[in-house]
Amino acid sequence: MLSRTRPTRGPRPGILGILNASPESFSGNRFGPDEVGDAAERLLAEGADLLDVGAQSLRTDQAELPVEEEVARLLPVLDAVRDRLPTAPISVDTYRHEVAAAAVPYGVELVNDPSGLHDEALCEVVAEHGLSLVLAHNPGPPKVRRPADLRPANPVERCLEFLGERLERIVRHGVPRERVLLDPGPDLYKPPDHTIAVLRAVPELRRELGVQRVLWAVSRKDFIGALLHAPPRERGAGTLGALAALPVEDDDLVRVHDVRSTAEFFTVQRAVLRGIEGELELADEVRYDPR
Repeated sequence: MLSRTRPTRGPRPGILGILNASPESFSGNRFGPDEVGDAAERLLAEGADLLDVGAQSLRTDQAELPVEEEVARLLPVLDAVRDRLPTAPISVDTYRHEVAAAAVPYGVELVNDPSGLHDEALCEVVAEHGLSLVLAHNPGPPKVRRPADLRPANPVERCLEFLGERLERIVRHGVPRERVLLDPGPDLYKPPDHTIAVLRAVPELRRELGVQRVLWAVSRKDFIGALLHAPPRERGAGTLGALAALPVEDDDLVRVHDVRSTAEFFTVQRAVLRGIEGELELADEVRYDPR
């Protein structure tokens, strides 16, 4: 196991470090097979607990890839990660059962489905191989932009109904409820104000659905851009602001582009909120900035 470049004290949520194998990804962290090994090693050193590898962006201005092309993009990246890091925990970011099945031999632990179970056969792959599954609130089809005038009433109630119905399907396919993580689906076929409403309702979603773990995928999202009038790469501080305000539990996962700043944020936040055990002193080598 790689040692982290920054110490952590006490429990914190798990961090998914993003590794995009999709050149069209909107917000960075794009790596090809020749550079992904170094990138994966760096993310783990910075504090990532899981590497989230995806080969197709959800950008709505890009055409959907054929399944064969998504697999062809993904597997060389997984090969490169496994060559460098044989035991690193990996999740695969896909909404297609064929892609998830192709990733199984690489020891993936989690299928991060951002589509809200668009492909129900995904459940069969997850159940057969004992994986965990992310269930996202995404009421629209994958890679389709929400019409600007589509603003349904009662977004929290609709989210609860959607997730409850999908959760029943997942459990019927043999996936235990405790292996499901809820994703409130920031930006997914919803306007920014609805995203904020649903994020604020996560304690209600946990309680009503009986699912305790949540995947927080707020990094560089459009609701932050709308609040700050900022493009994706300028949403780092906004991402940390969202994580500071949200009810993130220690058993949850946060999916982020900036692993080091997120790990440092939770280290300080948890220490200040909960206190620390033992004594704490500043090391001399970090007392001053280098000259």
